[in-house]
Amino acid sequence: MKYDQNIFKMPESINDEDYIICTYLIQGYTKDLLTLVGSMAIEQTTGTWAPVPLETPEVRRRHGGKVIAVHEIPAYEFDMPEAEGKERMCVAQIAFPFENMGANLPQVLTSVIGNISMSGKVKLLDIDFPKKFTDGFKGPRFGIEGLRELCGVPKRPFIVSMIKPCTGATPENAGKLIRELAMAGIDWIKDDELFSDTEYCTVKARVQVAAEILKDVYEKTGKRVIYSPNISDRPDRMLDKAKLCKEYGINGLMINALTTGWPAMQMIAENDDIDLPILAHPAYAGAMYESHYSGVSSHLILGKFMRMCGADIVIYPCAYGKVAIQRERYIRIAQALTTEMRGMKRTFPGPAAGVYQGLIPDVANDLGMDFSISAGAAMHAHPMGAAAGVESLVVAADATANGIPLPEAAKTCEPLKVALDLWGLGVHQDLFDLKK
Repeated sequence: MKYDQNIFKMPESINDEDYIICTYLIQGYTKDLLTLVGSMAIEQTTGTWAPVPLETPEVRRRHGGKVIAVHEIPAYEFDMPEAEGKERMCVAQIAFPFENMGANLPQVLTSVIGNISMSGKVKLLDIDFPKKFTDGFKGPRFGIEGLRELCGVPKRPFIVSMIKPCTGATPENAGKLIRELAMAGIDWIKDDELFSDTEYCTVKARVQVAAEILKDVYEKTGKRVIYSPNISDRPDRMLDKAKLCKEYGINGLMINALTTGWPAMQMIAENDDIDLPILAHPAYAGAMYESHYSGVSSHLILGKFMRMCGADIVIYPCAYGKVAIQRERYIRIAQALTTEMRGMKRTFPGPAAGVYQGLIPDVANDLGMDFSISAGAAMHAHPMGAAAGVESLVVAADATANGIPLPEAAKTCEPLKVALDLWGLGVHQDLFDLKK
């Protein structure tokens, strides 16, 4: 048969718990969509472009990908006059046998979007994992609830900032800023993603400085502020740096999770000797998800995979900021991080890149109170200084959590009034027009 019944199935003919089910958007020139999708299923499992001797019907039955849905767009039934000589588009589902790869994310991605990622317009829209797969991942060690308890922030959105300038800072410069932000009541201070382990400012040097400062701040204020140095590196070196941070009493880590790889972050997150919350940075994400026609959807890249591999906070673009992303996509990323996922702890969504005080109610309207605001310019460029930037953001977050309009809260908080007068209230995309 041209359409091998070991490959072409109906959804009801497979056991969901034995398969990883992938949904694709496919576009191309073809006279036979079924054959096109079937070729993808075979290419990514048992076969290649021509039959090989050991690819027996039994091998295909047990290990071959199963085409369980092909839905052309539009859903033509009897003719397609406007499609003559044009590309055809469909949403298709392929079920991949779990036993082919196990609870191994690198092998899953190799299997479901490996060679076919180089075959034209094929975008992986979603993956439905069986429980036996997600059981192989511990997820966030602390999660939203754990971080709220650790930092004493029971209700309002978290406030996160980064060390600026992102390159060129000395350990003393970093320490001065850490002290200022921590004394002002910040929740989490992270290294900038570009802040590396350099000769002029090693991770060890800034960890030593930060540890003493955060201890002093806690003794003076009673607030436990998290500082997460950027430990991104070769996996073995990352592990060494994580252990160094733990040794000095540093209470958080930051990882550029996409350039180091999700499994490298998972290795750190699941190490009981390290036992520290992790902030994941999205650098490089756009190269994976931004194409409308190929790559992998953003809610997988920045949501589901990050959560499974142990991120406690994920920084990612806010729809109202300076980095282009559809509003529905930034919301869907948050849903992937926070909705029920077979008992896995929830991860803080961290909308960022141009977020300021006046946007907090808009983000809360989209996501509820369980998100972190990752502010750079809104804090460091505040006319009254970074400490005033922190105060204005904390007051804005508290007011939003308590249903108080920001202009009302600003009547008793001069730093918030200054921020609203300067940057406005609500969505103002013209603030971030980089063409100006």
